[in-house]
Amino acid sequence: MAAVPSYRELAARTLGQAAEHLNAVPNGNVASAEITARSNHAQAIATVAVAQALLEIGDILREHLSRGDT
Repeated sequence: MAAVPSYRELAARTLGQAAEHLNAVPNGNVASAEITARSNHAQAIATVAVAQALLEIGDILREHLSRGDT
């Protein structure tokens, strides 16, 4: 059975996907609506990565607080 990836690993993968989407945005003679749509899609993916990173931070804080670390 495969190990479950941490939120940190998921965030890194998701940010990579966002970067790929941004790099795929066409330039030159392209409709501005297409560029806007693709950029918004990449931003939405990056927002998911931020949420995953915040979940990782929360898990780490919970672990330290439950052990009594400060």
